[in-house]
Amino acid sequence: MVGAAFGAGESGVFLSRFTSTNSLISTGGSSDVTLTANTNGTLTVTGNGNIFIGTITPNPGYYSPTTTLIGNNYQIRVTPTSGAFSTGTVNSWLALSSARTWTVSTSSTKSVTFTIEIRNLSAVTLATTTGNIIDCSFTNISF
Repeated sequence: MVGAAFGAGESGVFLSRFTSTNSLISTGGSSDVTLTANTNGTLTVTGNGNIFIGTITPNPGYYSPTTTLIGNNYQIRVTPTSGAFSTGTVNSWLALSSARTWTVSTSSTKSVTFTIEIRNLSAVTLATTTGNIIDCSFTNISF
């Protein structure tokens, strides 16, 4: 984690490295994982299969404590270092005044390693985490 360290009752920007693995076995379709940066300071990871989330718990996010519309004060940049997202804007600073999403989707296997950065509106980077990973795998079964 890079960013501020907090004591009890303190607040501020933080990021923690995480790994998410999604595995889906089905008769068709794809394995999908979506990372969402929400306006309330949380990061959520959802998948359509059996999703196993590493160190994103117990408090996934970029701001503590969770605060309604705190994203109005921040921007996020997601930069892939290996692999590529299927959807979502990368390598650009995006305002967190609205939810931002990045999706990994595959009909076989796909992995994305990426960096997340948070900065304030004065363009001062407050937190960075590298080596985040989303792994997806899809197995098609026939009857």
